[in-house]
Amino acid sequence: MNKYLLFLIIGLFCTKSILSAQAPFLTRDSININNINATVMVHGDMWWDPTLGIAACKFPNGSQKIISFASSIWLSAIDNSDQLHVSAQTYRQGGNDYWPGPLDAADTLTYATSHDWAKIWKINKTDIDAFLGLSTHSVSTTPMSILTWPGKGNLFATGNGGAPLSITTDMAPFVDVNGDGIYDPILGDYPDIKGDQALWWVFSDNGPTHNNTNGNKLGIEVHAMSYAWNRGTYIDNSIFYEYDLLNKSTNNYNNFRLALWSDADLGYYYDDFIGFDSTRRMAIEYNGTQDDGAGAGHPANSYGLNPPQVGYSFAYTPGDGLTSFEPAGSFTTYNNDFSAIGIPNIDSNSYNYMHSKLENGKSIAWNRRLGTAPCGGFDSTADLKYLYPDDPSNPTGWSECNCGNLPGDRRFILSTNDFTLNIGEQKKVVIVQSVADSAGGCPVTNFDKIKTVADTAHNAYRRAASHTPVIPPKSIPHAYPNPAHDYLYLENGGKTINVETISIINSIGQKIPCEPILSNNKYSINILFLPCGVYSLLYQIDGKTQNTLFIKQ
Repeated sequence: MNKYLLFLIIGLFCTKSILSAQAPFLTRDSININNINATVMVHGDMWWDPTLGIAACKFPNGSQKIISFASSIWLSAIDNSDQLHVSAQTYRQGGNDYWPGPLDAADTLTYATSHDWAKIWKINKTDIDAFLGLSTHSVSTTPMSILTWPGKGNLFATGNGGAPLSITTDMAPFVDVNGDGIYDPILGDYPDIKGDQALWWVFSDNGPTHNNTNGNKLGIEVHAMSYAWNRGTYIDNSIFYEYDLLNKSTNNYNNFRLALWSDADLGYYYDDFIGFDSTRRMAIEYNGTQDDGAGAGHPANSYGLNPPQVGYSFAYTPGDGLTSFEPAGSFTTYNNDFSAIGIPNIDSNSYNYMHSKLENGKSIAWNRRLGTAPCGGFDSTADLKYLYPDDPSNPTGWSECNCGNLPGDRRFILSTNDFTLNIGEQKKVVIVQSVADSAGGCPVTNFDKIKTVADTAHNAYRRAASHTPVIPPKSIPHAYPNPAHDYLYLENGGKTINVETISIINSIGQKIPCEPILSNNKYSINILFLPCGVYSLLYQIDGKTQNTLFIKQ
C-alpha cells in the first residue's frame, strides 16, 4: 500500500476518535522564500500535511519532489526525584504531547487558550524595511504582520481566527524602540527576526492531552522561530529552526535533552540511507542508489538520477562557545516495526532512543564496525553514541553504503548532549536543514557538498546571532500608565519635551478635546471623563505627528 495512503487511512480513523474529545489543530504555514518549501504546524510537528497524510517539505521550491515526510522535536529529562519526563510528537495517530499556546501561572494550558494561540505568525523582511521607512505609523499604514505580532503588551495582537490575545509576558521577540518593554508598533516597535522571512509560534507540553508518550510532562513552553535567507548563494539551500525552551515547571532538570526526530524520506521513500558527521553534529539522509525511485517506476516525488542529500545539524546547543561546541549526544535510528528497535510506544522507548539505546535500555551497538572490516556483527559490550559516523567514500568506514545494507524507509533521532534547565530558566537550540543538489547516491557518493552547504548556514547563523538590531535614532516620548484611570502622562525620560499639539481620538475617529498641563518636562492629561475603552493619543513634535494607543479603565 502507498505510504501516504496508509497514513491518511490511519489519520482519518484517529481523527474521528479525537474529534469526540478535543481535536488537534490543523493550522500550518511554510517557509518558502528560498529553494526549500517547508511546512510547520502549531503542535510542534512539521514537514507534512496531516489532513492528507502527505509530505510537505519540497526541494526545489515549486516542485513536488520531497526531502522529508514528517518531523518534530523530542524533549526528555530526569528530575531530582529520579522521575522520567518525556514529550515526543510523531504522526498524531497515537496522540498529541504538544499543544499550541503558552503555559499559565499554574504551568497548564487549557483547550480554549490553545485554540486562540493556534496560529503561526509569518513576516517578510521587506515588510519590516518598508515599515522602518515611514516617518509616522498608524493602524492603517502598518502591515498586519507587524501590527498583530504577538509581542508583550501588544494591544493589536490577534491569534487563531482573529481572537484577541492578552500578552503579559515575553513572547515573540521585537525591537523595543523606546525601551519600555511593551510592543507598540504605532510607536515604531517591530518584530526582531533573522533571515529574509520568518515564522513564529509557541507550543507547550502540558496542554489538554499528553497521550503520545503517556508519561510525565516536563512543563516546558517552547518559543519557535523558523527563518531563511534568499541571497543567490548556498544559503538559499538552508532553513533554520530556533527553539527557546522555558522551564515553567517546579522541577530542576540536570540532564535535559532535545532531539530532532524525522521520518526522512528523500524522494521515493523506500531506497534511502542515513549517515552522521560528528564535526558538524549533522544527520545526513542520502540515496541508497544512484537512481532514486527506479525500483518503483519513478513516482512523481522521486528525483531519478543523481539525487540530492539533506543534512540536519545543530547550529547552536547550550554549552556552545564562540569557537567551541558541545558534541551531539547521540544519533540513531529505529525500524518501522514492533521489534526491540521498532516504533516507540511508551515514554521510556523515546528516552532510550534519545540516548542511542534499544527500547529496553540496552546498547544499540548493532552492526558495529569490528576490527578492520567496515561492518560486523552485534557487539553487546560497546556503548556507541553515533550510528554510521563515516563518509560513504571511505572504503573502510562504517556507513550504510559499505555495510551492504538494503536501502529502505529510514527514521532517525539526532539528540543534543545533556544540559541543565532549572526552574525559570530559558535555553536555546538551533537546528539547520540543508540541501546539497545533485550529490548522488551509493555506491559512488560522498558528503563533501552537504558539508559545504551546512558550513555556509552555520557561518550565517553565527553572523546573525552576533548582530544587534539597529534602533532608529528617535527621541520618542512615553505615555503611561497603560491602562490608565484618571490621568495619562507624557514624558521623555526627564528630558525637555516640547509638544506642539496633543489630542485624543476615540475608536470611531472622533477628536476629543483635552487640556494637558506641562510641569517638570511632563504633560498631565485628565482622562477621568472618558468612557472606558481604547483610545489613541495624538501629539505633534517638530512638525511630525506621533500616536500611541492607551486603554481607559
